[in-house]
Amino acid sequence: MSRSDDRTVSPSVNRAIAIFGGTFDPVHYGHLRAAAEVSERLGVTDFRLLPAGVPPHRDATWAEPRHRLAMLELALAPYADLSVDDREVQRAGPSYMVDTLASVRDEAGDLPVVLCLGQDAANQLDGWHRWHALLDLAHLLVMTRPESEPRYSDAVLEAFEGRWVPTPQDLMGAPAGRLCRVDVTCLAISSTDIRAQLAGGRDPRFLLPSTVLAYVRKHGLYRDAPGGG
Repeated sequence: MSRSDDRTVSPSVNRAIAIFGGTFDPVHYGHLRAAAEVSERLGVTDFRLLPAGVPPHRDATWAEPRHRLAMLELALAPYADLSVDDREVQRAGPSYMVDTLASVRDEAGDLPVVLCLGQDAANQLDGWHRWHALLDLAHLLVMTRPESEPRYSDAVLEAFEGRWVPTPQDLMGAPAGRLCRVDVTCLAISSTDIRAQLAGGRDPRFLLPSTVLAYVRKHGLYRDAPGGG
């Protein structure tokens, strides 16, 4: 297994699509910093944050998809190099990543497609719908932090064997099928904690963009989230 410690900016711009999925419930600076770092190191022309519509692998989200989409759009508005992909919010039914990547692959043709996911999500990959097909559709870039450790099942280890490459730039030589690990800055921010602060009447400013916090307050989101009171 190779691990990338290269934190330099790509010397060239790569024609490729990168997808960073999540519930973003709500989006915060931990999400945004990770996206910025990975986008910089990949050097791709098209880096998208993709909010899950109906995530099949966890309990229901607190904010409706339309609110999570709106908050993400507000958070990314100042950053021309990052965009929002709303296909899972617009699609009915469970938001299976394999369906999303198949749709992105139809757009991309032979361009590289990179799915960016955290180590915890990667550790649970064999619980995803049709997970074996993911590497036929995209590369996987695993975002790691000091406290995250790989804990892959035997089936995932077998599927990953021989696919690891040392740097993000090595993903650009093929449309799909490779894996890379990239360390990202660990910010001690979580959506769970932000929701608890809001439910408890506390002020989570400086943990998420002010535009997002204003939206949360305007729409009364997370007042009934657990952990408050």
